[in-house]
Amino acid sequence: GHPKKLMDELAAQIETFGRYGFNKSHSVAYSVLSYQTAWLKAHHPAEFIGAILTSSIGDTDSVVKFINEARGLEIDVLPPDVNESGWKFTVVGPKRIRFGLGAVRNAGEGGVDSIVAARRQGGPLTGIFDLCDRIDLRLCNKRVLEALIASGALDGLGGHRAQLWAVLDSALQEASLRQ
Repeated sequence: GHPKKLMDELAAQIETFGRYGFNKSHSVAYSVLSYQTAWLKAHHPAEFIGAILTSSIGDTDSVVKFINEARGLEIDVLPPDVNESGWKFTVVGPKRIRFGLGAVRNAGEGGVDSIVAARRQGGPLTGIFDLCDRIDLRLCNKRVLEALIASGALDGLGGHRAQLWAVLDSALQEASLRQ
């Protein structure tokens, strides 16, 4: 019941918008997003890089790329540490990010959560025997602890990595008996 000329004009407008308007609206949205991320990177670089690193957990190539980006911004990415790291990458200073335990290969979420819970309940971990005593060995097994030793996450507990490897079995055995 509408005039053909009006319908043809309306169809032509829809076709024009379909070619140009959709792309234009998306380019505006992307430009706003680009501006916001550039502002965050300029004014809060450590938090920005920390968030990007956290979103890349599980993708080693991306984590390496963003750690290099952090170095370019003169931000230190500190190694993982069972007494300071959580699952995510954490900003610990104006230009310092602590490596997240979630990005350590073979350190599962349950094991990391067990370590963080032990640290919250009893304070800092003092050694590998203390660590094994305070964590849930069903969640944080030998494989997880080996991955943490290899990554340097237990370096702050004293001793060299070779020493930690050497006593791991006896620490797990004693903790298992106590638990």
